[in-house]
Amino acid sequence: MQGASPTSSGPAAAPRRRLSKRRRAVFALVPLCVLGVAGELLARGYRASRGVSPFSSGSYRDLRIDLIRRSYPAAHDPELGYVPRPGFCSSDNQWHALVTIDRDGMRENGAPRPTGDWVLAAGDSFTFGDQVGDADTWPARLERELARPVRNGGVFGYGFAQTVMRARRMLAAQPARDLVLSFIADDLARCEESRRFTPIPWYDLQGDRLVLRGVPVPDTELDNELDTQLVRRLLGYSALFDVVAWNVSPRWWVSQQREVRVHPPGTGAVIAARLLDQFVPECRARGVRLLVVLQGHGLDERSQRVLAHARSLGVETLDLAQEFVAAAGCDPSLRQRYFAGHMTAAGNAWVAREIAAALTAAH
Repeated sequence: MQGASPTSSGPAAAPRRRLSKRRRAVFALVPLCVLGVAGELLARGYRASRGVSPFSSGSYRDLRIDLIRRSYPAAHDPELGYVPRPGFCSSDNQWHALVTIDRDGMRENGAPRPTGDWVLAAGDSFTFGDQVGDADTWPARLERELARPVRNGGVFGYGFAQTVMRARRMLAAQPARDLVLSFIADDLARCEESRRFTPIPWYDLQGDRLVLRGVPVPDTELDNELDTQLVRRLLGYSALFDVVAWNVSPRWWVSQQREVRVHPPGTGAVIAARLLDQFVPECRARGVRLLVVLQGHGLDERSQRVLAHARSLGVETLDLAQEFVAAAGCDPSLRQRYFAGHMTAAGNAWVAREIAAALTAAH
C-alpha cells in the first residue's frame, strides 16, 4: 500500500495574517501607557503624602520654582516680598491644616476675640503656626492664656528683617499695648540673602547705616523667566516627569537658584542689631512694650548676641531655645512631643504659656 503524500493528508492551513506596523505599534504602546498612568498615579499619591501637591490641577514644576506658586496661601507684596493671602480659608495647603487668614493678611485664632488691650505677634513660620490649625498656634493659645486679643502677624519663611518690616506695618495699623517679636536662628541667615525661593527685600550695610535694597520686589508669579520654557512648563503638569527630572537633572528642570546670598555668614546678626537700634525707639514712641523671643530647639551663638543687644537697649527678652534645651536634657521625649519639623500643638501651647508669664511679669 502506497503511503499518502503530505499534500493529500488534509486541507492546507490558512496563512497567518501579518499585523501591520501601525497595529504592532499600538499593541506595544498599550502596556507602556498603562505603566505611565500607574506611575503618574503613584507619583501624585507620593507628592500628596509629602504635602506638596498643587492646588487643583496646577504644575508640579511650579511648586519648585517659587514660594508664591507653592501650596502656601501666599500673595505678592512689593515691600515685603509676600504676605499670607488675604481672605484665605482652607485645609488645602502645605500643612493639611485649617488655615484662616483675615482680609488684612493676619492669621485668625479660631475663636471669637476677647476684649482688652491688643497684643501683636510678629515672626516667621513658628509664629504663623506651620503644621497646626488656627486654634493651636501660639498666638491663638496666648490669646486664651491672657484673655486679651492677640493678632498673629507671623509669616512662613520670613527673615528677621522682614519680621521687623511687617511689625512696623502692624503697629501703624493697630494700636497695641504689647508686641512680641519672635525669631529663630535661621532668620538671621535669611537677612544675608536677596532670594529665598522668591525675591525678598534685603538690607545693605553702609557703615552704621542700613540701606533697604530689592524693593519694590518683583512679582514672580506674573513675571518669571521660567515661564518662557514652554516644553518644560507643559511637562511640569506631570507628577511622574517632575519626580524623574528633579532627581536626574534638577538644573535643567528648574535652572534657578533657590537662594541667592548677598552677605557673608554672620552679617545677619549685625543687621538684626542695627534694626533693633531703629525699631526699639519707634516702639517706645508709640507706647508699646516690646518682648523679643528666641524660639527653636538648639543653641546658637549669633542669636544670643542679638538677644544680648536687645537687653542692652532695655528690651525684655525670652530665650525659649535655651529653656527648651535645658528641659529636654531632663526629659528627652520633649523633642518629639514639641517638634515635628515645626512645633506641634503641644509645643505651641508651651510657648504660649512661657510668653504669657513673661508679659504678665513685665506688667
